Amino acid sequence: MRHLFLVTLLFVFSAFASAQCINFAKNVGKEQLGDYIHDGNYNGAVLEEGEKAELYKTFFSGESYRVAISKVKQLPDIHFRILDKAGNVLFDNVDYDYRLVWDFKVESTQMLIVELTVLDREGEYGDILSGCVAVMFGLEPDKKKKR
Repeated sequence: MRHLFLVTLLFVFSAFASAQCINFAKNVGKEQLGDYIHDGNYNGAVLEEGEKAELYKTFFSGESYRVAISKVKQLPDIHFRILDKAGNVLFDNVDYDYRLVWDFKVESTQMLIVELTVLDREGEYGDILSGCVAVMFGLEPDKKKKR
């Protein structure tokens, strides 16, 4: 009976944490898109130091996109990369001082991989930090249609 209670408690806690991250994505992450049109998906997860996550997303030919990563303040920097299906690195934020927003245009329709890694606090010991990380995608508005 005690084991069942612990499993139920763990499930409830993970569902609560997931809901909190979706709210974080809606309230904080979406702002990072600026004028870009949000794709309607809220991608958020609780990650901890050293943990890696991947998100697969199809991007369409001729469109301009913004990928925006948001994190809770207590987390260390996020290393994020965009890779094609062959594993070729198209963007690496290490080259841009761990910048969390990248704008780009896709020449051909393809599935890309957004890879996130929460960096470890180098030389610091203690409890492992964890918190919400959100990945948001936006499509550049068609400026020709606006008047």
